[in-house]
Amino acid sequence: MKKQVVETVFDGKQLFYVDFGDNFVRGSDPQLRLWIDKSFLTKENNKWFVEFPIRNCDVIEMENKKDLIIKHGDSNLFYFYIVPGGKGKSVIDSIDIDQSYKVFMFTDDDIDRMTTSKGIIILTKANRVKLKWHRDGDFYDLKYWLKNGSIDSLGYNLLPEGITLLYSDGKIETIPNDKVVEYL
Repeated sequence: MKKQVVETVFDGKQLFYVDFGDNFVRGSDPQLRLWIDKSFLTKENNKWFVEFPIRNCDVIEMENKKDLIIKHGDSNLFYFYIVPGGKGKSVIDSIDIDQSYKVFMFTDDDIDRMTTSKGIIILTKANRVKLKWHRDGDFYDLKYWLKNGSIDSLGYNLLPEGITLLYSDGKIETIPNDKVVEYL
């Protein structure tokens, strides 16, 4: 998943960040701000982007719990975001990782669509993250927004629930119910 990054200059130093999480009040402070080392970024058409997952990194969490510094290290930083249907909400039910991990969760509230979307950023040395999630709402509305390019899709269909595997190489797999795998 590619996210556009904001470039700013402070005291002559070029800095880059991306915000996650929005509150009901438009223009409110983000819930998380990732300050990202330039070496993790790519530039396309005069715009800076970061590609998730970010490999070989570490996170320094500032005292305010909002600002996260992304620097070089030996972990992977995964990003996952679930958009609900209109007038609905999304929930991340569980996280399954075979190594220790640190979670940073955020929420986006959209007044116009009356939705609450959940997102998560996970720092771990593991190369795979398993997430169980569900969402509700008017999926006809979600199809409209996806069709018009207003919402990013992570490659999964309009499932009301699912299990998603995120891999450090960027591959994403989703299935409605992973119990079927036991029988095949």
